Amino acid sequence: MQERESSADGSVLMENGILKMVINKDGTLASLHLINANREAISNGCHGNQFVMFDDVPLYWDAWDVMDYHLQTRKPVLEVVQPIHVVSSGGLRSSVSFTLRISDKSTIKQEIVMDAMCPYIKFNTEVQWAESHKFLKVEFPVRVRSPNATYEIQFGHLQRPTHRNTSWDWARFEVWGHKWADLSEHNFGVALLNDCKYGYSVHENTMTLSLLRAPKAPDANADMGTHHFTYAIMPHAGSFQEASVIQSAYNLNFPLRSIQCSPNTIPWSAFSVSSAAIILETIKQAEDRKRALVLRLYESHGSSVTTTLCTTLPVREAWHCDLLERHDPTQPAHMTSEGITLTFSPFQIVSLLLIL
Repeated sequence: MQERESSADGSVLMENGILKMVINKDGTLASLHLINANREAISNGCHGNQFVMFDDVPLYWDAWDVMDYHLQTRKPVLEVVQPIHVVSSGGLRSSVSFTLRISDKSTIKQEIVMDAMCPYIKFNTEVQWAESHKFLKVEFPVRVRSPNATYEIQFGHLQRPTHRNTSWDWARFEVWGHKWADLSEHNFGVALLNDCKYGYSVHENTMTLSLLRAPKAPDANADMGTHHFTYAIMPHAGSFQEASVIQSAYNLNFPLRSIQCSPNTIPWSAFSVSSAAIILETIKQAEDRKRALVLRLYESHGSSVTTTLCTTLPVREAWHCDLLERHDPTQPAHMTSEGITLTFSPFQIVSLLLIL
């Protein structure tokens, strides 16, 4: 892990063996370089992590509607309260922090985090929000060209155009999504990850994440106060499937927790799957059966695949079941000495009832 502060312009250089990044004194990214692929992610002459404000005055339903004409009111957040400074350096984690003023009532404080051998950069953000009919977003102009961007939905993903050639395309100026959105061309792309935001926009080569709104009806105090959230930027080689973007988004949302243990502790995992395309999404106790677990898995890449579910638990029986946990006596899961063999079609959801 390397970090160096430039005294000339106040910028900071950070590197972890996978990514090399230059951060301007106002917290924007001057450069984000994927080292092994020798590819720059930030578009020429532009800055990533640019906060922008919009006027947000819908015609009818304040808290529900977002009108396309708000895009004509774009205003970058430029006032620096505290320039970028190093918070921690070296070891397993390096980070820098800065503070911006949105208005006389609202501020943004952010810590930009680079972890050792981590393929993405995290932006831990705190916003003091006291606006009225405003919309806060963050932009990443990237060096990628594609007619479509990909957005995660529950148990899958979908694509939306990055152009506005037709009225239908224009109407999709913002797209809802879950933990990640990805813009990729052949053999290179950039993913935008987050832990609690659901509005994205990718127009041409600019990736935008919607952060906060300030509606005044039906609740005049909606969203006022202090907000904490994290998003991340992840340049990658190959497709988002090959680059493990989906797993990285899960890692951001469910970070590792450190616990104390003895030096001779043996690693242990209750479950594992043999294919990277299969996500073990849920493990829960059965509702109406003792000594039983319900597992829910899904195929995340959009492919047909056969995988093996391995477990260290003493499973006596395994059955396919529905969402109400009712097992189908005609569909026992195929158990072998290596585990439970499962076959998936693209985006298929499989629920299993395991009897211990």
